[in-house]
Amino acid sequence: MSRPQRRKQFVDSHVQGALVRRILFHWTVFLLVSFVVSFLLQVLSNPFRPLSEQIQQLWGTHGPFLLVVVFMLPVFMIDTIKISQRFAGPIFSLRRAMQNVASGEAPRPIKFREDDFWPDLAEDYNAMLRKLAPSAMNGQAGEEEKQSVASSV
Repeated sequence: MSRPQRRKQFVDSHVQGALVRRILFHWTVFLLVSFVVSFLLQVLSNPFRPLSEQIQQLWGTHGPFLLVVVFMLPVFMIDTIKISQRFAGPIFSLRRAMQNVASGEAPRPIKFREDDFWPDLAEDYNAMLRKLAPSAMNGQAGEEEKQSVASSV
């Protein structure tokens, strides 16, 4: 039985935002370096042509490439967000489960989605819960006994 799709695109905005910013940075550097190299090659192929003609010819020869790269940016961003959900989501779920336990709620097993990364992390967490469950129950019983003894004294 698979879990439903995540409703939120940005599960962990800190991590996923850093990845999107990094992709945007790399894309911008790639675009600038491509433009500079293309322009230098254009100028070196005929250095005596006026600059306006060089730019016009550069646009004519490399304009379609530029448009393709510009239209690919949203694809890169969306794909980065989707793939990052596969590792940010499990960590978010594990973190939320630990916060719930720390706030006094009863620990519950967690299950990641089929295509998430780190399925062993959920298995390890659930194994830890199974291992700690008897001692947690003994600890609660011990506290109850101490309280009943203290109230009878």
